[in-house]
Amino acid sequence: MVPVRAYRFAGFSTFAVLATTAFHHAYGAIVYDTPWRLHVAVIAPILALAIARALYLGGSRRGTRSGLWWTRIAAAMILVFPVGLIGLVEGGYNHVIKNLVYFLSGPQAARALFPPPAYEMPDNFLFEITGNAQLPLALAAAYCAMALLRPWNRRGT
Repeated sequence: MVPVRAYRFAGFSTFAVLATTAFHHAYGAIVYDTPWRLHVAVIAPILALAIARALYLGGSRRGTRSGLWWTRIAAAMILVFPVGLIGLVEGGYNHVIKNLVYFLSGPQAARALFPPPAYEMPDNFLFEITGNAQLPLALAAAYCAMALLRPWNRRGT
């Protein structure tokens, strides 16, 4: 049976990704006058509630078919949205890779690969640090989501 702490860790790590992402996009919308970024700040809390509900149902019904079903749904939602779309795409590609290209190859190469207005060149520390932070936070969430799916022995409960 999956230990309760595994649900807590999965929830905390996932909510760290979603909170950072919501802040990052709201801040970017204000600083860069790009209101289209605000959709993420609206979607992230809704997604957090959906994942929280699935984690709650999985954890409160541990040891049952229903609990296993909800645990798998929660893990899948975490792996697809906060990990895949936010962590790998938004944090990894849109920020980490963009910054590496910018600082290693120069602004012209970065603008060619990451054209405006979808991308901003690194000129705002808070925007970039929260954007880059999405990747390691998502990797932590991936680890915790995978822990929900691993087989646990009776002593691990």
